[in-house]
Amino acid sequence: MVVSYKHKDTCFRLSVLEIANLNLRRKISNSLLEFFQGFEKMSNGKDALEFLFTDNIDLFVVDQDFVRIKDIRIGSTQTYFHDNELNFLVNHTNPYKIIVNVEDNDTFLSSVRVFNKAFKTNIDLQITTFYYRIFLLFSQLWNLENKCSYIHAASVEKNNRAILFSADSGVGKSSLLLQLSLNKGYKFIADDLTILSQDGEAFFQGRSISIKPYHLKFYDFLLDKINMSCMQKLQWRIVRDNRLTFRIPPKKIFSDISNGCKINRVIHLCNSTKQEFMIKDINASELIKYTIPILTNEFFLANNNLDKLSSLPGSYFVSTNKIYTDSKEIFSNAFKKVDIKLVFVPYKSSPVELFNFLNREGCLD
Repeated sequence: MVVSYKHKDTCFRLSVLEIANLNLRRKISNSLLEFFQGFEKMSNGKDALEFLFTDNIDLFVVDQDFVRIKDIRIGSTQTYFHDNELNFLVNHTNPYKIIVNVEDNDTFLSSVRVFNKAFKTNIDLQITTFYYRIFLLFSQLWNLENKCSYIHAASVEKNNRAILFSADSGVGKSSLLLQLSLNKGYKFIADDLTILSQDGEAFFQGRSISIKPYHLKFYDFLLDKINMSCMQKLQWRIVRDNRLTFRIPPKKIFSDISNGCKINRVIHLCNSTKQEFMIKDINASELIKYTIPILTNEFFLANNNLDKLSSLPGSYFVSTNKIYTDSKEIFSNAFKKVDIKLVFVPYKSSPVELFNFLNREGCLD
């Protein structure tokens, strides 16, 4: 399997051809295709990033001498990162071609998905770790090099303009997206992480929407959209835990998908102990003050690895301080001419109430 997916105006490639164990190759291929099913496949275009999976990373190591911290090593031509969860290699001549080691670590018990709240096998968990610790890190490094950045925000297009809903995890971004999907005037751009440029544009990011059991209480239309296996349905009935997760591609929820457009408004959501919704205008500096720490927190584990790499002599990796200084500058430029609102959301209020409040306040135009 070799497949390319859209990232802003370019592509990233995933390849499993270097996995010698054919059974493992099949498992990794299936897990990757499932995880990235919401992203847009590209049959042509320039691959800005490439992630090559192997089950024998030592074949790719050519340097003999390294400086190191434990098993994290930097040589004259390569960087080799290894810890209990990650094992990847980068050649300095092509820093956006990352060689990722995988292993067949499934046991009989771990291969039975019903025992995992996210309904994943150990192979699936390796791909999840890859996404959050490797893919997001290197794609963000590429973003910043190209005057873009991720922001922790869901986003939609309305009347050829983007509306972003920034917030910390659990405040209700995904729930609001589900509500907006019922209105045909809104096109999906991103859930969880939106790519934005310093010119004030938001771009499609295809991470599947995370559905939790409590979403079904508000949106019964999801029952026809969720194609769960019998075992996962049984898991949801028995466990009854709102940490259970089902990922669904945005194209199954939204009738229209947007590749991106200019940002018209950013609505920053924050939970409140008050019983009523409250709203006020804020400026770009205030929004940056709220959103940069949230983004930093989302990249916490990847940041820890990055700082280890950047601390070694001869490293070409920048520190996390540099990343977020650059992100702050991009945010500052992107939000210069954007309407920005801060909305206090009563804790455990329904997404329907939030939608109605934002609609009354004219925030969803």
